[in-house]
Amino acid sequence: MGGSLRRLLVAGWLLICFGTSSTEAAPTSPHQIFAPVLVFHHVKAFLPGDNAIERGLTVPPEQFDAELRYLRAHRYHTVSAYALVRALLSGRRLPSRPVVVTFDDGYSDVYANVFPALRRYHLVATFFIVPGFLGRPRYLSWRQVLTMSRHGMDIEAHTMTHPDLTVVSPGQRVSEVAGSRTALERRLHRPVLIFAYPYGAYNQAVLETVKRSGFRAAFTTRQGWLERSDSLLTLPRVYVDNDDSIQIFAGRLTADPAALAADPL
Repeated sequence: MGGSLRRLLVAGWLLICFGTSSTEAAPTSPHQIFAPVLVFHHVKAFLPGDNAIERGLTVPPEQFDAELRYLRAHRYHTVSAYALVRALLSGRRLPSRPVVVTFDDGYSDVYANVFPALRRYHLVATFFIVPGFLGRPRYLSWRQVLTMSRHGMDIEAHTMTHPDLTVVSPGQRVSEVAGSRTALERRLHRPVLIFAYPYGAYNQAVLETVKRSGFRAAFTTRQGWLERSDSLLTLPRVYVDNDDSIQIFAGRLTADPAALAADPL
């Protein structure tokens, strides 16, 4: 497909799905939505060889299952990052008590442990994928990513090889950001318009690269619950810790000061 035709098709898709063209700015009057965007990496059992970083990024399967059951029991509605951004841009209403469940990096355990659990509870999540890692040991395969996408999971971009974008050269920054979008779109056959910063690291040059690469929104690791249409490239998220009680988890969903003070991140 030629570049001009592809850009035209993507612009049309944006107009239909987001209610705005690819060059249109966010609304003059900002839309805002209280919606926790939860961050996970691994869902697996702890292994003897796991270092402190690995353990810090891991939530045990039984804890994750209890958290999904809590969401269902308390009438939370999981929405994709794509749906959240569309609502911010258009002002459309989301279901009551919206929550976005996100997974960074694309580890293989999300296919083994997360994907089946989400389907069991009829929930959706967003997976920020690093295309350059796919097929390596410990990471998803392209086949698994495509399977999750076909079953309603939201697949978005997280650079090609997960560098700190604030310290790489301008040329590498462009290839990492724009390249991840291109690689995913070619395999998914749909636009990829949402980004997550590796390590949560960004500066003004990174923001400009993300915007020029055609992304409509990007997520940080800065803690926050209020998502705003005038901050689409620096949207906050909320980490879920691996020793959260269900009471702490409930507090993370509502930004409850007592719960956050008891187990700050």
